[in-house]
Amino acid sequence: MVISHWQSVGRVLLIPALASIVFGPIQVRAQAFPEGGVLRNVRRDAGRGRSEVTSGLPIAVERGFRYLLLRQRPSGEFDSHFPVATNALAGLAFLAGGYTERTGPKRYTRALTACTEALLKRQKACGYFDDGNSRMYGHGFATLYIAQLYGMSSRSRRIQDSLRRAIRVIEESQGADGGWDYEPHAQCGGGITGASDSSVTVCQTMALRAARNLGLTVNTAVVQAARRYIEKAQNKDGGFRYRSERGSYVAAVSAFPRSAAGVCILYSLGEYNSASIRRGFSYLEKHYWSPSHYPFYGQYYCAQAMFQAGGRYWRMYFPRIRDMFLDHQERDGGWRANTRENDVQATAMVLIVLQMPYRLLPILER
Repeated sequence: MVISHWQSVGRVLLIPALASIVFGPIQVRAQAFPEGGVLRNVRRDAGRGRSEVTSGLPIAVERGFRYLLLRQRPSGEFDSHFPVATNALAGLAFLAGGYTERTGPKRYTRALTACTEALLKRQKACGYFDDGNSRMYGHGFATLYIAQLYGMSSRSRRIQDSLRRAIRVIEESQGADGGWDYEPHAQCGGGITGASDSSVTVCQTMALRAARNLGLTVNTAVVQAARRYIEKAQNKDGGFRYRSERGSYVAAVSAFPRSAAGVCILYSLGEYNSASIRRGFSYLEKHYWSPSHYPFYGQYYCAQAMFQAGGRYWRMYFPRIRDMFLDHQERDGGWRANTRENDVQATAMVLIVLQMPYRLLPILER
């Protein structure tokens, strides 16, 4: 379904009839007050976060965490057909608030510990995080989560070993074109097709970058090849296509979600002022309020790109996306996804975005 434009009245709001299509029914926000005090963990740099954290933000975040806790099963996994990807994103949401298995209210530390344990049980001997559905997408998010956990809290040998094995899976699953597709290498039960996917490639490259930033050994040639692949996937309009090669099966047109991912990773890899990155940011500025089949995924990466770039990009973007998310939080504390996304994943991604002003995730360090 093609959805019309967003409407701006003072600050960005969704047209009511369309908001229910993109983010679920509009609800009047229930009044609630945080328990445990999310802001206790805020680390602001020279006051930069003060105008970003409105009074309603920590309340919304607390309600979002309550929603996640209600959706966590006794096994530690969150309700989803993609438990590896969903657990990783939920775990990242807790870490983004400064909560670890050691710090924070007990209900949070227990939830994060159970989340991690459930994720580690999904890791095969070869190092692949496998739930049968998430595939390399899930593996990339899981590797990123384990890397952030390792950087923020758990320096145990078990976590380090898990991370090193996960990194090897990514390195050994890279295609000849420099990208990654949905399946791992043969030793982990998959098969490399040689026709890589731009979004999957960004997910793996982000995980490698997170591990490298922590001082772990990452094959430089793998990262360089990934960067070339992503650069080739960029279109003249600054956006990114589905696959770098053109052909009848390839979506050659640009789309906001994968373009946000592409810009995010290029900037993260050090491309700060090239013509490509300028075109990319220009594309995002033109499209980040446009309708999308994957709105939460798109904003998850767009927010990281804008945060990394800082300056006017972040100042223009964050207050608007923050207010839009706060206005469309459901009564139960979650955010509703469309049929292409999962409610728990969507809620986790929103929580990660809303907590970026806390500047706690290592991956957000400039």
